[in-house]
Amino acid sequence: MLKAVGFCVLILISIQAAPLPGTNTAWAQTTLKLDLEKCVDMAVEANTAVIKANYNLDRASNGVLMSASPMIPSVGLEARRTTYQTDALRPVGDRLVLSDKVYTGTISIREVVDFGTVMGIFEAYSSKQAMENTVVSVRQEVAYVARQLYLGVLRTKRLLGVREEARELSQRQFEKAEALLDVGSAVRSDVLKAQVEVSRNELELISARNAVRLAETDLRYFLRIEDDVEIELDEDINPGTLDQDLDSALKAAMEYRPDIRSSEFSLESSRHGVWSARGGWVPWVAAGWGKNYYSARLPQGLAGLWDEAEYTWYMAAGIDIFDGLRTFASVRDAKARRSIAETDLEQIRLDAALEVKRAFYGVEEARQRVRVSQEAVQVAEEDLRLAEERYRLGGGTMLEQIDSSVSLSEARTSSIEATYDYLLSLAKLKRAVGKD
Repeated sequence: MLKAVGFCVLILISIQAAPLPGTNTAWAQTTLKLDLEKCVDMAVEANTAVIKANYNLDRASNGVLMSASPMIPSVGLEARRTTYQTDALRPVGDRLVLSDKVYTGTISIREVVDFGTVMGIFEAYSSKQAMENTVVSVRQEVAYVARQLYLGVLRTKRLLGVREEARELSQRQFEKAEALLDVGSAVRSDVLKAQVEVSRNELELISARNAVRLAETDLRYFLRIEDDVEIELDEDINPGTLDQDLDSALKAAMEYRPDIRSSEFSLESSRHGVWSARGGWVPWVAAGWGKNYYSARLPQGLAGLWDEAEYTWYMAAGIDIFDGLRTFASVRDAKARRSIAETDLEQIRLDAALEVKRAFYGVEEARQRVRVSQEAVQVAEEDLRLAEERYRLGGGTMLEQIDSSVSLSEARTSSIEATYDYLLSLAKLKRAVGKD
């Protein structure tokens, strides 16, 4: 009996532990491990700006089909019943009637070719290519923001570590001052100064913890991560090196930047638009084929269906002599849009060159700051060691220790800021050049 009860309990436990069919267990995890590239992939996949850009690309693709549709032969079917009224009675079978009915059916194929439609296809296709590069540009912008937020979380965590170390250091100095006061080797003012420093570091520690929470909140929002999922970030980031000079970076930007490419295709589209607008001044050509069926007794004689049939072929050409200045106005409007596109392209190239220069100079500055700040940390650590030693031997003051510890915290903070500024400046230069 006991074995049977135990067996039933095991079955119930296994049923409760097993996931339901079709359940997505990926979101059941409590910890989400992220590295920088995975963060970028999640951002690009979930961001609404990228989704909207892809929808706009679909619209541009449909625009190509719509512009090409007039060039595709049209096929038509038509069925008609016509009643003829007469002034005199007419014999129909064994009756005299004043009207007669005729049933007709038509199948036709028609093709019209005009210059404006042909150029409109090229215009729509160039617009589609411009939108493709716009999608790439939006993806790159989202990827940069994702890298910025990811590095922001790592930065605030490292700064929190500095504040925790400063808090522990000030606490040790306070305890040491109290111990020296008890044996008569220190004065009461040293204890008070150390206690004030502990309180100041406590306040900065609170601010640092809040900064981490805010940075993680921003990253969660951008990646669409629920609050109940813990984020674990990979801090091992390879910053890489600056492997190009300013001239090569500018050249690469003019070649690879998707916003420049998009503007170039927009200009090309506007040029095709001018020729498309001129289509009203160019003759059009049309051709068609049809087959017509006739019957005067279709409802009574469905077996025979039709009494007779005839075929028609035709070719036609024409030109609008005067269309009320519509084509003239369309050409002027298309030329204005072309001039706007030329101006936009010129401005985008100037803006891109300026962005590349700023990003390049930012990388050089951040790299130098990293080197100098690391040396400053080493100097501050040695200065604090000497200040503590002098205070222990009675030749220094608590104020010197506090000043040295503050200088060390500031040096470590500057080093962290410089390191992550360098990582972010590399990402900014990468975006400015137009590479993923």
